[in-house]
Order: sequence, then structure tokens, then C-alpha cells
Amino acid sequence: PAVNQIESHPYYPQNDLIEYCQKEGIVIQAYAALGGQDGTKAKWKALGGKLLESAPVLDASKRLNKTPAQILLRWSLQRNCAIVPKTCDPNRMKENSDVFNFELSEEETKAIAKLSDGVCDDEGRLCWRTEKLRMLDRIP
Repeated sequence: PAVNQIESHPYYPQNDLIEYCQKEGIVIQAYAALGGQDGTKAKWKALGGKLLESAPVLDASKRLNKTPAQILLRWSLQRNCAIVPKTCDPNRMKENSDVFNFELSEEETKAIAKLSDGVCDDEGRLCWRTEKLRMLDRIP
């Protein structure tokens, strides 16, 4: 394949897959760079809170005078991932495109990456429903 579209964000970075694809010349297109929309309150709490409200993201946001969303999008770009931010709001579209005029420092990049420390395997996955399918035998 030329492109592999995957969920990737600081709680679910998929480092090994990204490294492999980049080594093989496959472009990574990361969706859910802001953390996805399918996480429950309990899941967010277990992970340490929403990415947009995490300390390293807010610290970088303050230093660079950018929104937390812009910081997370830039983090993905600096990992050489194409990104697919999802919005219907024209103001957010403009905001999401304003991520090419700054860079995160190495320390900021590492601090954001550390958000996945202690998150095991697929625990950080926030997109698509992850609970087991139930009552399939009741479908007519």
C-alpha cells in the first residue's frame, strides 16, 4: 500500500507500526489526532484525562500561543504523519490549518509522547466501539 490510515494520538501512538511503514515508504495518515470521540468518561479518567486538557499539551499551547488542538495536530505532523482533523466548523477548519508556522520543542514532543507511558496495548484506543458485541443472537 501507499498509505496506511490508522488511529494515532498520544494515548495510542502506534510507534512500531509507524516506524515500520515509514521504513517501507508507506505514508501514515493518522486520524483521531485529538483523541477521538468514542472514549467514555470512565475511559478518559483511566487514561489520565482528555488529551486537549493534558498538562504537556496545555504547557506547549501557552508557550506557543496556539490552541491545544493545534498542539496535538503539530505533534502528529512532527512524527511525519499526515493528519485528518474532523470538523464541520469553518473556524475550526481555519484553526486546524494553522499548524505549519511553528514547531514543538524536543522537550515538548517528548512530554506529549510520555502521555502513553503506562497505557497498555489497546487501552489507549479511543475510536470505534471497543466493547464486545452483545446479543447478536437476537437479531431477526
